[in-house]
Amino acid sequence: MDKDNKKDKVVVLPGVDSRGRRINIDKGNQEDLNIQQMARIERETEGDDFVDRDMAKQIMRDSAFANDLDYIDDNVERLSRKRREKTKEQQKQEAIGEYKTMESALGGCEMCFKQSENSDGSTLLVAPNFPMVSLGNRVYLALPSHESMNDGHCVIAPIEHVAGSSLKCDDNMWAEITNFMKCLMHMFAASDQGVVFIETVMSTAPAKAHHCTIECIPIPMDKAQDVQAYFKESVLAASDEWSQHRKVIDTTMKAQAIVPQNDNVRDQDDNHTAAREAIRRGGFRNTMTAKMPYFHVWFDPHGGLGHVIENPDSFPPWFGREVVAGILDLPPTVYRKPRRLKESRSQRFDRADEWKKQFGWKKFDWTAMLEE
Repeated sequence: MDKDNKKDKVVVLPGVDSRGRRINIDKGNQEDLNIQQMARIERETEGDDFVDRDMAKQIMRDSAFANDLDYIDDNVERLSRKRREKTKEQQKQEAIGEYKTMESALGGCEMCFKQSENSDGSTLLVAPNFPMVSLGNRVYLALPSHESMNDGHCVIAPIEHVAGSSLKCDDNMWAEITNFMKCLMHMFAASDQGVVFIETVMSTAPAKAHHCTIECIPIPMDKAQDVQAYFKESVLAASDEWSQHRKVIDTTMKAQAIVPQNDNVRDQDDNHTAAREAIRRGGFRNTMTAKMPYFHVWFDPHGGLGHVIENPDSFPPWFGREVVAGILDLPPTVYRKPRRLKESRSQRFDRADEWKKQFGWKKFDWTAMLEE
């Protein structure tokens, strides 16, 4: 092709680096940010403080470091030495490198909606090769592309590529995730079944982390009553004896509302607002962190049990499915490396339709309101 006929490709550089930290190429327009954009920046940086992080790096390089006040006072200037500010060109090159890394990750993600360009120049979103059950504005419900653990096995995932943890989802995404959870709980309860929702985050780096996915697996009601005890015992057995974090984290606890200091009406209003916020967000979003790999199982949309994965190399990514398989007496082939299904587009449609008819999903599907 002639050089003159080539079109320049204009791309938007990513706003975060491979560790999820925000890249600030141009500081000149920060005052123009609206509330939503500022909230997104806060979520992406996850409250990460650059000074603390740089000091931690200095401490890690100091082989003679002693955790006492005298040593820290004597070496405070050296330990708190800040890195030199990068030039705009260095920041730009870093952002270009991150863009290439993220493009590679997105291109290989089987959970993502892909953009396809039509002949007229318009773009079209192409759904992933999964049997699609329901599509919300920000989140979708689908069946696995591999052999299911049982008939009701399904997955919840964001439409947008969220790398790793569901804690990185914004409030609108999380609201849709909980909508799907509630509907699935009601649907399976109608057939005398409970359900667990499982998330395993093996990496927090956007370039390495998998697309945020929550697996939903139904369990007969007579066995579902003991499922919390099964998971707690399994997490304790799998935990490292010398782990620095709590082996089992109870995420069912709700955030504490503000206690008013007096009878002032404004304080009372603040207290009611905090209480509503605590109920809306639930324990999971207030207890776990997106900064570290973790395993989490929900017993209802508010929370369940969590476990920080300190050594991903020794933690099996199929841990949650293995626990369910033990409850349901299923073979290892179902949870360890399930067989990938080779299906045509029509076969995927048929499998999704059969699943919806089997469980009467139409009656419980909250996304039907979006079409209306």
